[in-house]
Amino acid sequence: MRYMRALPFLLVLLIVLFAGLKPDPVPQMFHHQDKLHHLAGFAALVFTLRFAFMRLHWGVVVIGSLAAALAIELLQGALPYRTPSLGDMLANGLGVGCGLLASLMLRGWLARVEGRLVAASGA
Repeated sequence: MRYMRALPFLLVLLIVLFAGLKPDPVPQMFHHQDKLHHLAGFAALVFTLRFAFMRLHWGVVVIGSLAAALAIELLQGALPYRTPSLGDMLANGLGVGCGLLASLMLRGWLARVEGRLVAASGA
């Protein structure tokens, strides 16, 4: 059942890869909407990665996620209607930071709740 923790991460990974590498960009309703997609996608990726593989050091998660973001941006240069963008890469990096921060906050909260439950049980 431990593999079930990896399912949200795998789903987010597939969505990020599909959206980042499909030949046509996602249609935009407002200017720079794609930056919001980049930020949200990589925040979700890092957040789910931290809970799928809880023993991974946060530094490995950050470096791996930034490497994936860079690889996707570079691969976009090989696609006919896509171009790599420094702005997209910056949004990816901000998303990595937001996802890491959210995962650290949730882990801290879960540890406090667990501590209270243990104290309440008298153990």
